[in-house]
Amino acid sequence: MATGVQTWLSPFAAVWRSAYPSAQVPFKQLARELKPLTEAHPTERIVAELEAYLKKTPPQFLSPHRFAMTFGAWTKPEPRERRPYSQSVDEMDRNAGIIP
Repeated sequence: MATGVQTWLSPFAAVWRSAYPSAQVPFKQLARELKPLTEAHPTERIVAELEAYLKKTPPQFLSPHRFAMTFGAWTKPEPRERRPYSQSVDEMDRNAGIIP
């Protein structure tokens, strides 16, 4: 693809290049897999998902098809650490044998 030419694939190619500057962008595979996604979702969401996918997937396992099949699973927030249970003052009093 010619440098400087903007197409509907340009934002996705930019994400791929930023993650893997020395690798070739798989334009044909991206076009085939992302076209249906662009008809159903905004470009910004697909770009965010693709960035997360590229960060979380080892290079030897990268696959535009796999990305499309698992779309929506990549930008889910990490599970938050659960806070330890904290007793109320009344519970502490009851446990200490002090009846309110």
